[in-house]
Amino acid sequence: MTADRPGFLSIEDTARAAYADGWARSGGPMTPRVKAGCAAAVAMACEHAGDPHILEVTLKLGSLEGTWALVFDRRDQLAAAHTAAVTAIWRQLVHGHLRTAVRAFRHAAAVTEAENKPDPNRFKAAALDAARVVLGGLALDHVWDKLRRALRNVIAAGRAEGAVDAIAIAAERTGRIGLDWAIAFDDAYRALGMLGDIWADTDGWLSRMLDRAAADLGRVLSDGAASGASYEDMVADALDALDSEDVGAVKFVVDWALNTAMQRGALDLYAREGVQMVSWLTAGDGRVCPVCQANEDNSPFPINDYPMKIHPWCRCVPSAEFSLGPAYDPYLTAA
Repeated sequence: MTADRPGFLSIEDTARAAYADGWARSGGPMTPRVKAGCAAAVAMACEHAGDPHILEVTLKLGSLEGTWALVFDRRDQLAAAHTAAVTAIWRQLVHGHLRTAVRAFRHAAAVTEAENKPDPNRFKAAALDAARVVLGGLALDHVWDKLRRALRNVIAAGRAEGAVDAIAIAAERTGRIGLDWAIAFDDAYRALGMLGDIWADTDGWLSRMLDRAAADLGRVLSDGAASGASYEDMVADALDALDSEDVGAVKFVVDWALNTAMQRGALDLYAREGVQMVSWLTAGDGRVCPVCQANEDNSPFPINDYPMKIHPWCRCVPSAEFSLGPAYDPYLTAA
């Protein structure tokens, strides 16, 4: 095929169409990574224009990148849904305790002021102490168990989604299409129901959430004291920080916990299937940090040496090639 002959498309145009067809079949969204993948696939097709299978390969690359885009999109939707659920319970839990925190701090700060030696460091210490004491007592509130269960659901959903994503990518690479995401996710989620280590993880993430919330509240209280804010002004600032629809501590921890659980879910499935090597895959956009880019560049890793240290807001996922066994047939149809 050549662009010099009327009625014929160039290999570049044909390869671009093949990639787009593969992407469309995946059902995934258009993302920067999909666009970059298209440019790379077209360049490869032009370089190997004489290969009779090159357009088939290009179509499969489009489908694979589309599936990865769907994986990342599902992750974002899952994070948004669970962040909203946990935030709603968190606000119910902390609302009645923030005035207590402000009163406790102002009482402690008054001692410092009475010495006529304003010390910003002591303001900060008193503020953080008051925040830690009040927030540390949240476990005695009847709403605490609801928060704990909601965060447990984050971790279980993350592990289930990680396993399903691994199945989807493996299915795509082995030419088996038609994954029923909902059935696969529900089955994976139910299988996690009796795992006691999820509760242990939950308590660890709850501790991180409380520590971050205490730091945020302590900063608000300290800044209020330094600026001479009234009691009601400090209460208003505390409510803005910890009782709004966008609580930084909740969003931060839910996202981090979810992505860590997703990596754990995928790696657990890979280990059960006997995978030896695993690659680190970034989202392929301008938000990728240098450490994660280096992990992708240095991939693959032996599964036991896979770098599990995930930083906050990380969106990277583990990727491995393996053949699906018969256990996954209920979720798939033959290509």
